[in-house]
Amino acid sequence: MKDSYGLPALARTAVRAAYAQGRGKPDEWGQDWPGFGQRFGSASAVTVIDGNVRYGMEVLFREDMRYIPCHGCSAKRKLKNALLAEITARHDSDGHRFFTLTPTITDMTGPIIANAFWVPGKSAVNGFVGSRLIFATRIGGHLFTEFVLERRHHDPK
Repeated sequence: MKDSYGLPALARTAVRAAYAQGRGKPDEWGQDWPGFGQRFGSASAVTVIDGNVRYGMEVLFREDMRYIPCHGCSAKRKLKNALLAEITARHDSDGHRFFTLTPTITDMTGPIIANAFWVPGKSAVNGFVGSRLIFATRIGGHLFTEFVLERRHHDPK
């Protein structure tokens, strides 16, 4: 639920909407507040679609794709953890990490559906290409969690 409707989802959505506003894409929506509202609405729909498909595939394949920060790790291990989270999952029976395409597939569904159905002048191919922004914001969120939020946690001595 947090991945689709929580604060992390809202942050990723706002970043993607601001990026699209800065680029002025799509042109038909203009560069004013209503244009930003349309971009934010579209980015929100992408976030919700991605999150719901992700949850469905997690349940179907019994994978745990939650992001778990690396507590007390070196910077190198934190970076590795953040990057591997988008191509791995944990199995729900024993928790070991394994390679899976599920996160990659789910991060592509939202932009493909959005571009195919309601972004003016775009197609599913544009959504496939645009999914790189989904990966960038998700990995950026992982890095923010590892290097900014985790600094606030200290083990009791």
